[in-house]
Amino acid sequence: MLGTLYGLLCAASWAIGSITMRDLSRKLDPFALNAPRVTVGALLLAAIPATTGRLRGYGTMPPEQWTLLVGSMLVGGFLGDSAYVLSIVRIGVSRAFPIAATYPALTLVLAVLLYDEPITWLLILGVLLTIVGVMAISQGRSAASVAELRETKASGITWALAASVLWAASTAMLQPGLRGLDALAAAAIRLPVLALALWIAVAMRGSWPQLAQLTGAEWLTLVVGGLIGWGLGSLLFMMSVKTIGSAMAAVITSTSPLFALPMSLFFLKERSDWRVALGTGLAVAGIILVS
Repeated sequence: MLGTLYGLLCAASWAIGSITMRDLSRKLDPFALNAPRVTVGALLLAAIPATTGRLRGYGTMPPEQWTLLVGSMLVGGFLGDSAYVLSIVRIGVSRAFPIAATYPALTLVLAVLLYDEPITWLLILGVLLTIVGVMAISQGRSAASVAELRETKASGITWALAASVLWAASTAMLQPGLRGLDALAAAAIRLPVLALALWIAVAMRGSWPQLAQLTGAEWLTLVVGGLIGWGLGSLLFMMSVKTIGSAMAAVITSTSPLFALPMSLFFLKERSDWRVALGTGLAVAGIILVS
């Protein structure tokens, strides 16, 4: 029961973190938006292993494991989250989030191809439901305007699907990278590396002026969103995995789009229709089946 609660709170945290990005994503490029958010999450997660003695195992990790841990975060966090931010700008949270959140289904496909996971009828049905859900969401009413350009809508869907593929690839890379390593200690490695990469991108792109123009309230939103989405969400996920196992935790946390959709409608006043709601439900059902 407690592990299920951790998982649901994690799903809600990820949804809240996503909601807080919507308005800021129109003022900041993806790297400038994510750099401060990841940094505050990294500080939170790094403090836990440092104070609980989990740092001792780092010295015995082979180079291949370091490569997989760091590489998975760069693929998923650096590239995947940047693609997701670009999709939010074009089609809104209510549509971008459930499309991008189909990555568990793609992860299962990669696991079948890379790690010889067994193919079952539930896996096939889940992938089909996920595909149908994405198609329904893609055909739903635009979140930004009825007169939205087709090119903008298509590019938003493409970026959301790209985020899903990148997150799936990141998760597949993480599976062998976590072998024999405490999950919380692994998270404490990955987030600081991602934060450093994002700040380097900000410096190379000259995005500092964008951050300098933010108001105090916007900075507060940025920091709180990072603490909830990256920090608290990651911590709750680890606690859920530790309590009920990775398979059940994946099932519970895959309900995150169900939190994001009503939040985006209520707080962000995004417009939606029955196809978006139906597609979200089908996509989540597909994710649960393959998980």
